[in-house]
Formats: sequence, C-alpha cells, structure tokens
Amino acid sequence: MHKHDDTLSMVHRWTNSNYLLKQGGFLMKKVIVSLLALIMVFSMTGCKKKVTATFAEDLKWDEEKQEYAFEKNAKLKLWTDNDEFAAKVLELWNAKYPDVELTYDNVGSTDIAEKMKLDGPAGLGADVFYIPHNSIVDMRESGLLFQLSEKDEAYIKSTMQDSATAVTLFEDNMYAIPSSVENVAFLYNKQILEALPTLPTVLPLTATNLLEQVENEEIYLEELLAGVAAWGNNFAGTGATIPYLEERFESEGEEQAVAEDKHTILAWQLYDAYHNYFLLTRDGYRVFGEDNNDPTKFDIDSPLVTSSIKSVTGDWYGNKDGSKLFPGLATIQDMGWDQGPARFQKGQVAMTFSGPWVISDIKKNFSTWAETGKFGITADTKVSDIFGACKLPRFNNDQQPVTFSGVQVTGMNVYTDYPNAAMNLMRFLASDEIMNVVYDVMGKIPAVKESASVPGLNEDTVSQGFLSQAEYSHAMPVIQEGNYMWDPLRDVWTNLFDEKMSVEDAQAKSSEDYKKILENAGK
Repeated sequence: MHKHDDTLSMVHRWTNSNYLLKQGGFLMKKVIVSLLALIMVFSMTGCKKKVTATFAEDLKWDEEKQEYAFEKNAKLKLWTDNDEFAAKVLELWNAKYPDVELTYDNVGSTDIAEKMKLDGPAGLGADVFYIPHNSIVDMRESGLLFQLSEKDEAYIKSTMQDSATAVTLFEDNMYAIPSSVENVAFLYNKQILEALPTLPTVLPLTATNLLEQVENEEIYLEELLAGVAAWGNNFAGTGATIPYLEERFESEGEEQAVAEDKHTILAWQLYDAYHNYFLLTRDGYRVFGEDNNDPTKFDIDSPLVTSSIKSVTGDWYGNKDGSKLFPGLATIQDMGWDQGPARFQKGQVAMTFSGPWVISDIKKNFSTWAETGKFGITADTKVSDIFGACKLPRFNNDQQPVTFSGVQVTGMNVYTDYPNAAMNLMRFLASDEIMNVVYDVMGKIPAVKESASVPGLNEDTVSQGFLSQAEYSHAMPVIQEGNYMWDPLRDVWTNLFDEKMSVEDAQAKSSEDYKKILENAGK
C-alpha cells in the first residue's frame, strides 16, 4: 500500500553513499532523476486499491433507500462535453444529494478512452463519464470499465431499449449504461420541398410536390439522386419560386463559400463513412457480417457492394467530372459538414442525410429566428412546422437502406475511490429525470424503453422520424476491428470520385488499405 515510502528510503541511502559521491555530479543527477521518476510511478499506482473486474465486495446496497450506501466524504467527478447539460445534472444532483460533492470537466467523448488510459491508473480520471458505445471495447480490454452488478444490469434492461443495452454487453456482462441513441435519417425543409415539383417516379404517384413524395414514400433513393442531378441540384433548375429565399442567405459578416451553390436541393457528408455507409447496403452488404461483429467479414470488395454502388451512383456518378449532383465540388473532401448539414440548418439546403444533432442545433436557434421573423417563423411556430425527418427513401429493389446507429453511454472508472457513490451517479444519469434533460437540453433521443416517460417525445414528429429509420440501423461495431474500418469505408467513394477508379478497382484498393491498417495494428 505504501511502496513509495520504501522507495524514498532507498533514495536517501543511495544518494548518501560513498559510491555515488565518488562518481561525480553527473552520475548522481542521472540516478536521482531515474529514482524520482520511479517514485512518481509508485505514487500514482502504489496507493490505489488493487483493481479487479468489479468492486463487488465494496458495493453495499441500502434496501431502505433503494440505493447504494454512500462512502463517507465521497466526492465525484463527471466527464461530459456539454456544459449546459452538465450544469443541469449538477443542479438536480445537488438537490437530491446535497452532501455528496459532484464536479465535472468538459472532455470530448471520443477523447475519453485514450485519456483514461493515463488518468485512470493515476487517480486523475473521472468517476463516471460519457462515451460513444464503440469506445466500450477498447476501454473494457484496457481494464478501465467497472463491470456492473447483476442488480444494476437487471434494472437497466428493464428501463432501456434492448438494442441499446445490447452494445454494452460482453459475454453476458454489462459494462456501461445507455443514455441516448442516434442514427442517420432523411432530413428535409418543408417550405422548400413544398415549392419544388415532383420528380419522375415509377411508383404510383399521388403527390403534387416533392414534399408529398417524400412524406408519402413515393420515391426511390435512386430516383431522388438522379432527379436532383437532372435539375443540376439547384432550386433555379426546377423553375420553382422558393419562399423566403433571400432571407435564407442573409447572415451578417458571412461570405458564401460557393456562390453558385447557394440554392442546393440535396447535400450531405458524403466524405464520411458514417453518412455514406447506407449507400453500400442496397443488396445486402453489412460490414462485419449480419450482426456487424464478425471480424473476418469486412468484405468491402464483395459483389454485393459492387452492385449497390453501381445502382445508386447512376447518372450523377456518370457526371462525376462535372459533378452535376454537387455543383462546385472539387474533391469529395469538400462534401462535408459545412456544405451539407451546416447549410441545411441555415435553410440553404432543402434535404440532407444526417443525425439528430442537426435538429438539436436548429432548436437552439429557433427562438432567435422567431424574433427576427426568419423563414416566416413566429413565436407559435414549431420546429416540425418547418423541418421534417423520416426514414431514408427505399432502394428501387424495395429494400430499406441500412444505416449505422450510435449509442451514447455512461461508464464507471474501475479506479474510482467511491464505487458506491459512483454507481448511484450512474443510476441517477439513467433516471427519467435525467432522460428529460438529455432530450430537452441536448436535443438527443433518450434510450428509454418507454418513450412516454419523456414528456413531448411521442409528439415530436422529427424525433419519431429518426426512430423510424432506427429500425433499419445497425449499431456501430463493438469489436476492435471496428476502429480500423472508417477510412477504408469512406475511401471507396474517394477512390471513385477523386481517383477516378472503376467501382471494382475502388473496392479492391479499400480492401487492401484495410488489410494494411490491420497489419500495422498487429492484427
């Protein structure tokens, strides 16, 4: 427990020895520096309790209070990347547990896994933290995650979505608690789509405009892409008059990056595997197999991918040099957040494929827009009056595109000094009270099994649109190999657009790149 005390004694003995004194100052300094470094290691790790898979022996359930018995003078730290959310959590925690100090640091959720590898053993890490579910595998294998008890596992399974809890399990043991779910869906601006004419379609047509086509599911994805390309992906190409057109592009001090592309019909983050994966799924391809967790089945060079790409690229791929679908596109790297979702939020793009975070940002700006009358918005206007979300249009083989989904989870530091208090915090963050904050403050979709427990969620047509696509989403892989898939999946499209490769050659290159990444990682 106090190995560093013995080490200090060794330092004193060695530095006072005649041997060291006779070797000169340089050697003495060298030895002292080395020994001090050793002391730091012992100081950071020697006094920590020995970590096991769980602290089961330390968890003490208080049956009367229906919570774990807080350790004396317990102090907790939370890591999250949303200051407003954290402030509300602290407010509610302090109201319920005024004698248990809770602080927080703003740490990016994707940075936590690496940060905990150093801060955890050193006693500097947060007791509880928010991470994306695909960080679980790395943190679990690094011995950083507290394994939940059977009691807590049963409680979480009874309150959270089955698909969300599934990503937290390994060999039937639970290592995290779901908080919110997210996936890519089809987002659209109702004002703009209502003004646009219908696209040619082979589906029975009852729609009189593109909005009705989208909401009535009277269009295939291939038809949407080809139709937009035929219009030149520009409002003007349709001959339609768009309401509030000028107001959409008034932003004080802001310059238009691509002036000729101000009136874009469709744009999304094509340069991102999370957002372009669905284009590969038409004919049944699933990364890492049907359950997304077989490391032997990356198979990006599969014929299923070939046929899917050739189907969805069609006319706009044939015009890749002139880029009819994406006017002004120099390289696929240009087709990122700034050109797609960010401009959709400003009313500069009619349709995009993206996640609930886009709508969450819109909600933050809505009151300001109402004050200025932007988009014709008044104090009584709802977000769903202007913006909509639904599942992606079907492929023309009647298959529904399959998207990635992510689950934001909370994890507990296995090195915590206060496992009972920390476990109470974990359960608190999974409560209906905090799920309401997740929805109201962050605009995220809580992972709760009963959506009625979150006021307003069932009536929120935009959130329900995301949930409709969630039925056709696969959670990002929770195997180690999932960390290495992103660039090869993205670069299928980079190889096509930028390198001007054939579909088959683009697939082959991505497959080889993935193998090289595995080799470099020692896999």
